[in-house]
Amino acid sequence: MPSEQAPVSPSSPAVPPAAPPALPTLVSTDVPPPLIWKWARFSVADYVVTGVGGATTLAMAIVHPRAQHSLTGGLSFDESVRNALRVDTLANRYIFRDGSDVGVSLLVSWPFVADALTTAWWYRGSREAAQEMALIDLETLAVAGAVQGMTNVLVSRERPYGRDCGSSELPSDSTDCAGSGRYRSFFSGHTSLSFTSAALICVHHLENELLGAPWDALSCAGGYAVATTTGTFRIMGDMHYATDVLTGALMGTLIGYGVPLLHYSRRGSSAAPMAGVELHLIPSPGGIGLLGVF
Repeated sequence: MPSEQAPVSPSSPAVPPAAPPALPTLVSTDVPPPLIWKWARFSVADYVVTGVGGATTLAMAIVHPRAQHSLTGGLSFDESVRNALRVDTLANRYIFRDGSDVGVSLLVSWPFVADALTTAWWYRGSREAAQEMALIDLETLAVAGAVQGMTNVLVSRERPYGRDCGSSELPSDSTDCAGSGRYRSFFSGHTSLSFTSAALICVHHLENELLGAPWDALSCAGGYAVATTTGTFRIMGDMHYATDVLTGALMGTLIGYGVPLLHYSRRGSSAAPMAGVELHLIPSPGGIGLLGVF
């Protein structure tokens, strides 16, 4: 007997097969928006300041400090900090001096290589922003170097290790004792340049939102951590007193914020000849006249 089959209604809709589950996205497709430079461009006056600052910095590195020393020995809490932080042997002190060289080199190069070239140009796609940031960095460091160099030469403070020159550990004819660097203690160049660079990192990241939260704040904090370590190493290596380092940190921070914030306070294109002034060409008898509207 043939088997009976249930009738199929021709009006019954066909059920589509279930869609396969969506695979999780392993790689983020978010692309950061291009960085737009909305601030005034580097001006002729800025180029002049940069050139004069750079030339002054170089000249002060060549000129010998004054023979008359404005400061001698430790001041206030200098001696107690020196006794607490100075490393015991000369060989170990050289290690911390080398460490401070690494710290200042890293911080001075960071605003150019990491922030301007890598982040602003390569990651955010703005050659203009990278160029302007690098020029601001150069101007700020030139001003900081000039101020520190002139103070170094005029004050001519003996470094803490100077009192040990002539001892068995530090002969009088050694490079440290016989060279002019012996009287370049105030104020610390390593510290001032390190804090100048740390301030530059903060200003560039926070004003331009280079990486976004929380990375901009972390970059700022990281710069100051390295700068503080660099200054501490200068005391541990017996190259500076605490007052040298604190003054360098203060001056570096003031210049490192002051110079770039002057740039970031001016918005707009540098194409405008003068803020608040409009120039128009108008016909006049015998030629063309220039009308200025204030």
